[in-house]
Amino acid sequence: MKKLSLPTHPKEAIAKVLKLLPAPRLREVVERRFGLRGKDPETLEAIGQSFGVTRERIRQIEEDGLKHIAKTEASVLFQPMFASLEKHFEDHGHVFEESKLLHSVAEPRFHNHIYFLLTVGKPFRRRAEDDAWHDRWSTKDEALKAAESILARTAGELADVGKPVPASELFKILKARAKDVLGVVPSNPDLLESYLSISKLITQNPYGEFGLVSWPTIRPRGVRDKAYAVLSRAGKPTHFREVATAISKSGWSAKRAHPQTVHNELIKDSRFVLVGRGLYALAEWGYVPGTVSDVIVSLLKSARKPLAKEEIAKRVLEARLVKPNTVFLNLQNRELFRRTPDGYQLA
Repeated sequence: MKKLSLPTHPKEAIAKVLKLLPAPRLREVVERRFGLRGKDPETLEAIGQSFGVTRERIRQIEEDGLKHIAKTEASVLFQPMFASLEKHFEDHGHVFEESKLLHSVAEPRFHNHIYFLLTVGKPFRRRAEDDAWHDRWSTKDEALKAAESILARTAGELADVGKPVPASELFKILKARAKDVLGVVPSNPDLLESYLSISKLITQNPYGEFGLVSWPTIRPRGVRDKAYAVLSRAGKPTHFREVATAISKSGWSAKRAHPQTVHNELIKDSRFVLVGRGLYALAEWGYVPGTVSDVIVSLLKSARKPLAKEEIAKRVLEARLVKPNTVFLNLQNRELFRRTPDGYQLA
């Protein structure tokens, strides 16, 4: 995302403008409400208590201060910065996620000053976050509506895909949905990136893959979800110690995943199947839970006829990562299996 260099330092310009306010109280309220004194913004309630007045009175004073800035020659000092900010918005499709906007314009200690400029500038409109969207700013309402439509359609397509996709695939989907909404494919990559940043529903996992925030492979909520993401990415049965190592290296959490904890959690979750000594697979891959004996029982029930031990071993090894001798040892259980001239059957 492109960085913007403003023609005037925002702190200096704002200080000059605030000096033009007719009353010290107006200036102090505005400075404290927007955090322009090097501290965090203060609430109406906190400022009201310090002045011995109601929060409503502070709201009125703040409103008066902002109106005065808009109506006097003070706002002229901001025009070069407003023009630069408008061009910055235009380069990014007229839409910005709030934190990315602030970081693209100034270092963190001056973010409150940029927020103040955006608030007093007429072209800039803020939308507060909700369940689907982050705090966002725009200079054109129709651009914001288009961005939200593109992202909603993209989220729907991702839901149909049902699994994380690489960035290249995501932007292919975004371009196609942008063409549906805008009639053309945007040539500026910053535009789609800026659009994407406002969505709470689509995000990226530590592996650089994109998907829906509700997916455990994208935003896991605990050890089990993280293990699910690791196994989904591995695509094959994996030892629980390797799963624990992968979780620790993933970057999802600063806390290290302990192998025994991972083992204990996988046992409790039906999404995972123990298919060998410490080896876990996903049930969705076709594996069924149970011991080797359980697999043999299920196999013989399905066959409805005796099977040679070699055939039994072959089929069991498709479902469990064990040695053939393990299968043969389980066939010696006379409570479950009986040997006949044609092979083994259920006892």
